[in-house]
Parts: sequence; C-alpha cells; structure tokens
Amino acid sequence: MKYSKYARFYLLATQGIITMVVLVVIGYFIGRAINASSAWPGILAGIGALCGLVSFIYTLLRLLKEEDEKKNEQTNQSKD
Repeated sequence: MKYSKYARFYLLATQGIITMVVLVVIGYFIGRAINASSAWPGILAGIGALCGLVSFIYTLLRLLKEEDEKKNEQTNQSKD
C-alpha cells in the first residue's frame, strides 16, 4: 500500500516532465514554421514549457486533494 503512493507520485512526475518536453518541442516547431530566423521558436517553446508546468501543478494539486479526501473519509468511517 505504501509503494502504490510512491508509484503514483513517480508516474505523476514522469507525466509532468514528458508533457513539458512535448509542449516545448511543439512550440519550437510551430515557431520555426512561422519564421525560423526570428524569436518565435524560443518564445513559443517557453510558452509551451509554462503550459506544461501549469498542467503539472494542477494535476499534482488535484491528486493531493483526492488523497486528503480519502484520509478524511477513512477517519470519519473509523469514528462511526
């Protein structure tokens, strides 16, 4: 049971990192398609990284909220 908690956080961290990398690459290639010699590839890659980071933080907070709700349910059931 303890390991499943760590496995979830490992999977979440891996998913967050992969999401950020994919969004950076997508942003870079979209920027190159717009104009390869301008600043667009870097700007769009940075925006992709920020979007991936926000997505990762949102998923992490949602997972922590679910765990808190499970703990509260277990403590409420044990009191009854």
